[in-house]
Amino acid sequence: MKLIALDIETTGLNPRTDRIHGVGVVQKNEDGTYDSAYLPPDHEGLRQHLANPNNHIVGHNIRFDLKFLIQAGLAVNCKVWDTKLLAQLLNENQPLGLKDLSLKYFGNDSLTGKKELDRLISKINGRSVADLCALDLDDPAHPYQDTIAEYCIEDCINTLNLFFKLTEELKRVDGKMRDRGYLQTPLTYYTDEAMPLELVLMDMELRGIALNETGLRQFREQLLTQSRQLQAEMSLLAAQEITKIEEKLYEEAVAKKKSDKGKANVQKRSVKHGTKFNWQSNDHLSELVFDRFGINTKAVEKTATGKPSTSESSLSSLHETLEEAHPLKKILGTYKTWKKTAKLISTYTGEDKGLLSQIEGGRIYAEYLQAGRGKEGTMGGTVTGRLSSRNPNMQNLPRGPEIKQFFIPDPGQLFVYFDYSQLELRLAAHLSQDPLLMKGYNEGVDLHQMTADAIGTDRQVGKAVNFAMIYDASAYRLSSMINKSVDDCQFIINEFYNLYKGYKKYLVEQRRFIETNSCVISEAGRVRRLADIQNAPTMSREWRHALKQGYNFPIQSLGASITKRAMIELHRRKFKIVTQVHDSVVITLPENEIGKSKEIQQIAENVYKVSVPLKAEVKLLTSLSESDIIQEKETNDEQYSNNRTHQARGNSAS
Repeated sequence: MKLIALDIETTGLNPRTDRIHGVGVVQKNEDGTYDSAYLPPDHEGLRQHLANPNNHIVGHNIRFDLKFLIQAGLAVNCKVWDTKLLAQLLNENQPLGLKDLSLKYFGNDSLTGKKELDRLISKINGRSVADLCALDLDDPAHPYQDTIAEYCIEDCINTLNLFFKLTEELKRVDGKMRDRGYLQTPLTYYTDEAMPLELVLMDMELRGIALNETGLRQFREQLLTQSRQLQAEMSLLAAQEITKIEEKLYEEAVAKKKSDKGKANVQKRSVKHGTKFNWQSNDHLSELVFDRFGINTKAVEKTATGKPSTSESSLSSLHETLEEAHPLKKILGTYKTWKKTAKLISTYTGEDKGLLSQIEGGRIYAEYLQAGRGKEGTMGGTVTGRLSSRNPNMQNLPRGPEIKQFFIPDPGQLFVYFDYSQLELRLAAHLSQDPLLMKGYNEGVDLHQMTADAIGTDRQVGKAVNFAMIYDASAYRLSSMINKSVDDCQFIINEFYNLYKGYKKYLVEQRRFIETNSCVISEAGRVRRLADIQNAPTMSREWRHALKQGYNFPIQSLGASITKRAMIELHRRKFKIVTQVHDSVVITLPENEIGKSKEIQQIAENVYKVSVPLKAEVKLLTSLSESDIIQEKETNDEQYSNNRTHQARGNSAS
């Protein structure tokens, strides 16, 4: 196997706008020496190596490098390895940056090039190697070329040595697990899922998703108008109390001034002088709610410093307890709407940090993380195997249509959205082999109604109980979810486990395994290490939290694996994925190929074999908003065409 370690240095993090300074490549010889080079991205030898399917490359967060190289016109057909993913699967609790891992395994001598690079970055008052690369490319003399190249080659050597070290340790783990009867291990998880998915995610990130910028800007203006109106309404409702607060603020501001002239210059109701009431100030809001309206703070949630909390949840709870006639009732109701509007403005429609600041040529290019944020970061991804997202966080868009409606397919395309139905409950049945859960899903019984009947309540409560109890929720936790007393919830829990005895047995076995091994293992071979089971006092808060993580992991991790393996298979069959959120995936499809939505559903439902049927609900959408549905999957092409024509006429008329 011809294995080459690869790393690139660039002028920034954006493969569409930033430049490649150079590409470091290193190969290890049999005698322990290294062959290395620092190449331009258009080097023919590099191009040939990447295009050859028989070759191998390894990098640390290799997706970053590959996106730049593909953007530069290189084809990547060789086999790919990533030491960041390997390190995470070996120990998800350790720092995953290349420098952290190099220091851990190879000591200070492995980072000598970095020390010289840092000295030069400091000399130019730069922030990172990107600044040095930009200066060097813009200077015909290339004064920093050698230092950058030496640093990049050092990274390649460390990456190559990490690959050998990490694969050796993972093979040792693999052997121990196979001796204990495990067929799936972290190494098989890597080869079957983690690394193939990297290529899928790279494809998604390079493709991006179209955004209706004009519509989003119009929506922003509407939000700004609404925000001003809501703020004016609140200020009018609390006018007397706000006046008293502003008088106090004015007196305090005057008292701080030492001279008579300074005191005379303090202006009332001034933002500059801090004498105007500010709805965004927690201190001002706290004084208004708890002091001026005289709210008793005994039952109110407190901050870390012991002050009454003005958090969204705290004020929402207070709002629910107030009588309709209380003057604060309407203020807090309006405040809740105003806060939601303010968040939509700042987080989603903001021009500085919101979506409008992230548009490139009418598209958004989000990033999806399995492990680690950026090249050196240790955050991102999740310990269960679920993906996380950033720039923007596509997995944290508001549930409603407010923002999702502006993410649209390209012309002539539609979105095919599929979402696994009750995936976690189905996997709970599969993993526990509980007879009733298995029977319910294999025979199409309504499990939520079955649970509701057993505990003497309605289906909605039965549904909440089902999803809570598969993770061994406490009576206190369940009480907060279904608005019943703790005693009532303890009765419900007892009835639940009387009904699903097999699942209770499964939880007991899970706990025994967790306490014995201080870890838990997913069916797909991913390991979650739970150090607090071993290190924290039994039944302490930390210990109980670790146990809860152990209960959650097998179901959530397997659910993540099924969704990701569906993405891998869809990608293999040339479907174009645009985004993913936990149990759901969105594919873009030409309008004249809507019949393929059935193939997408079949892939989703059959990609991984479990003991009960998997069910994927499929919809055709004209935006990411599920309210913009064209129709269900069963509709044929002729009906679809008629509906699209009817919809177009409706849009024209409106």
